[in-house]
Amino acid sequence: MPAAAVRIVGLCDDPDVELSRLAAAVALDPALSAKILRIANSAAYSRGHDVTSIDRAMMLMGIKVVKLTALGFVVTSTLSDHVGSGDDVTSGVWRQCLIRAVACRELAHQCGDRSAPEAFLTGLFDGMGQLLAMVTRPGEYGALLREDPFPSAEREREYLGATTSEIVQAALRCWGMPDLYARVLENADTDGSEFDQSEVGRLSAILVLARHATHLVLGHPELDTNVGAAEAILGLADDAVDTIAVDLGAHVDALADTMGVDLGESLDFAGLLAHARDQMVQTSIQLAEETMQQHHVIADLEHEREELRRDARTDRLTDLPNRAAFDDVLAGIIDDRINGRTLTGGIGIAMIDIDHFKKFNDTYGHRVGDTVLSAVGAALSNATRANETIARYGGEEFVLVIPVVESPDALHAAAERIRQTIEAVRIEADGLALHVTVSVGAIAATSVLSSQAGPTLVEAADRLLYQAKDAGRNTVRTDFVG
Repeated sequence: MPAAAVRIVGLCDDPDVELSRLAAAVALDPALSAKILRIANSAAYSRGHDVTSIDRAMMLMGIKVVKLTALGFVVTSTLSDHVGSGDDVTSGVWRQCLIRAVACRELAHQCGDRSAPEAFLTGLFDGMGQLLAMVTRPGEYGALLREDPFPSAEREREYLGATTSEIVQAALRCWGMPDLYARVLENADTDGSEFDQSEVGRLSAILVLARHATHLVLGHPELDTNVGAAEAILGLADDAVDTIAVDLGAHVDALADTMGVDLGESLDFAGLLAHARDQMVQTSIQLAEETMQQHHVIADLEHEREELRRDARTDRLTDLPNRAAFDDVLAGIIDDRINGRTLTGGIGIAMIDIDHFKKFNDTYGHRVGDTVLSAVGAALSNATRANETIARYGGEEFVLVIPVVESPDALHAAAERIRQTIEAVRIEADGLALHVTVSVGAIAATSVLSSQAGPTLVEAADRLLYQAKDAGRNTVRTDFVG
């Protein structure tokens, strides 16, 4: 750092610095003195009288503004001696640097912050990261910028071993600059969770929005998730960046002229902004389409998962619930009764077995046997009432769950309904007209004491089923217990 910068940094650390001392430090650098006077005579500060002395300039601009402006100009002037300007890459780096500084200042004004000078310097220092990279690694970094004017942090680390933000943070601390600026730059590189109402938090939020504005006006829009968090912490509207971006061109050209930086050919900021907005709209549409496609994929996967779940609980031959599904239904009904969710009637289980089913397989073959099972399953499904569940228990056995059975007569009627339904079925298979009957064993219990009541009821219904078979088949046996 040049001697003038060292002296100004020292004075910045002194909160009680006198105007005369700061003026003397600035006066030691003729180029800096000329720039301070030029700013004091600009439309922002001039009151119609020429300002010809540094003291008078400082009185008009305020000591804080002068201190920070002088500090920024000394640093950028030093870098300008090393980097120069004029070629496309260097002009592009300078333009980004100045846009970011002006954007920070204008955003600070817009959200009513009194820290506009600090915000300006924050943006200037943030943009200096690329200038420092051009000084230290001109070949490597220049090649990267020709390939991509807005390289990602990963690409910068690949070429430089660090990001330009990390480089400038290290430089500011090495030069003894106020720690505020390095902390703000570091905080702005987080995920937005560190934005708060402290000076560092608000300045880092301003810097995030200024980076976004820089990308936007230079035709490189990006959908940064931190932008919304930054706008929220500053209390800015969604169009805050748009509002300041429209006038950035004039401000940046004036600043470049004051600093003596050659930005090359002037840019149509309004045109670039409109183009960038179109790109963002297209990107948003593309993201919406991709999101919709993802929703479709997720819906398809959910549908496939549901089908797999259904297949795992469904008997493929009869399309009825299988043994596992029946066990779950019965366990749920038992749990409802134990916990008082079902208070009246008995819980009924009916075991149903196709009579002489082995004869169908042995006489006509397994294909006819499968046709019989499928037809019986369809008939049972049609005969089942809304609150009942019919399932294939295994082989030629089916099971019916009746959640509420009011009386022994109601249980017998349900078992007879099943028997008569199957007796009336006529099955056609391979040109044959087949007659099928079933035996039914059914039991209902008016109270249950534990989850083991389910298996106990099934066993009892199975015993009643064998009684029905021993009685000559195509009959029912029922029991209604306490």
